[in-house]
Amino acid sequence: MNRLNLQSNHIIEYIIFIIVIFASTSIVTNENIVENDVLLEVDSIQGTVTLSTRAAMSALGLGEDTRTGATATVNLTVNSIKSEGCDSCDSTPVGIHITGNVEIENIRNQMGGLGRVEGELSITYLKEYLDSNFISKEWFTIDWNASGGTELDTFTHIMINHDPPKWELNNRYKAAFVTIDENKESRTGPWLFAHGLVDGVLNIQGCLPDSLSCENSLNPDINLTSTKKSVESPIILPHFNGLVQLTNLESTNTTPEKNQKLRELFKVNNETNIHNILCDENEEEILALKSWEINISNNNIIAPMSLWLDILDLPSSTFIQVNGFWTELDYSNSGCASISDSENNIRLSILNK
Repeated sequence: MNRLNLQSNHIIEYIIFIIVIFASTSIVTNENIVENDVLLEVDSIQGTVTLSTRAAMSALGLGEDTRTGATATVNLTVNSIKSEGCDSCDSTPVGIHITGNVEIENIRNQMGGLGRVEGELSITYLKEYLDSNFISKEWFTIDWNASGGTELDTFTHIMINHDPPKWELNNRYKAAFVTIDENKESRTGPWLFAHGLVDGVLNIQGCLPDSLSCENSLNPDINLTSTKKSVESPIILPHFNGLVQLTNLESTNTTPEKNQKLRELFKVNNETNIHNILCDENEEEILALKSWEINISNNNIIAPMSLWLDILDLPSSTFIQVNGFWTELDYSNSGCASISDSENNIRLSILNK
């Protein structure tokens, strides 16, 4: 492309774009749909997402010097999966794997230059059940391999440890949207509309969060179509066991920056020397390391865009904040962050590089 400056960004922006694609799978994967006595699941997702907001542009590495409005065309396949070899599991995690091509066109910099980027997107979502309705752990792994050099690639892994286990109640009533003739439309938040077509094909149109000119327009930000197939046996994938607990850590004078925006979600307080963190095995020098106290009242819940996800029945990944500690670590090319409770049990971990 024409020398447009691309850079990886923080996971909080990255997830915004990924959720749009991932949400397209959930209406049919969370509810058993029987047509002519055949159980169906999502097979593929095609369509476009207009990156009309700065956060959406950042999600695929498009920096501040690029204008909003680039178009991402996706062509993805979907498979149910089981994950074998989990070192910390009591039962086999199950979930969904989405993989395929993403092409970003009409990328403009401040001087008006035009460029494009192609890449391979892989999304894995897994959850470990203690029984049919209780989840003990969840994992998101997002791997973006872009053309133009490895400096454009990003990898993010998120682990949530639910203690006590989270109750997953399917088919619950959600007041955030209205259902008319099997179509679903949001009542509040970003406009989204899910419309069933022939032969179980689903079309989803809508707006990205904070998109100012999209709602009910003739050109929505999101226009994705998912097709279905007969339910197949899950594909077996190896579990990602790349996180290890680091010990004998000392705070640095430098404050970590790679997960700063996530840190702001949790309203950390005083610095502390209590460091509990999971990170990948890395021989690089630690450039920055700090921990802070987290003091929570009223069981605050971190659930970004929860209303937007509910309309599409996306498997929830909410995290109930706990009193404890936020620990953050930066290497030169990667960063990690973890939340541990007052008993030093790690409840949330993020790796991005």
